[in-house]
Amino acid sequence: MSSSTLRYLTGCWLLVPVLVLATGCGHKPAAPIVPVISQEELAVPNEIELFDAKATLVEPNLVQIEVKYRFTKGRPNKAFLCDIFFPGTPNHAAKSMDSWQMKPEGVIKDGVVLSKPPVKEFEIYISEAVTPQDGFKKVSNVIRGPVQ
Repeated sequence: MSSSTLRYLTGCWLLVPVLVLATGCGHKPAAPIVPVISQEELAVPNEIELFDAKATLVEPNLVQIEVKYRFTKGRPNKAFLCDIFFPGTPNHAAKSMDSWQMKPEGVIKDGVVLSKPPVKEFEIYISEAVTPQDGFKKVSNVIRGPVQ
């Protein structure tokens, strides 16, 4: 090998550790901030108001649900369950949500596949639990309406 080729290859090998180190020096995202929740706060039930609910039949056996909510007491600090019923039918759905998925106010959207269509009306309410294994307790109003 010529001396210039040898110098070139040696220079390339010296760059390898620099490139390996440089790839590990990227900006790392900050860890998520998890609010501290006291046992006393967990013992107090929240209150949630549901309003402006809509249920739209988008396919013969699929209903799109949308309901607005706001915490009127407390804050999103537990596990939540949004129950959706279609009175007079065996159709029922439940959307589970962790505290980080809820905001002080927002919109819950979901699709419900019907086991026994047709449906004419719906009912929705929200329950909460410190952990899902503890069992859920209703903390919202029940909102009803026609399926469009």
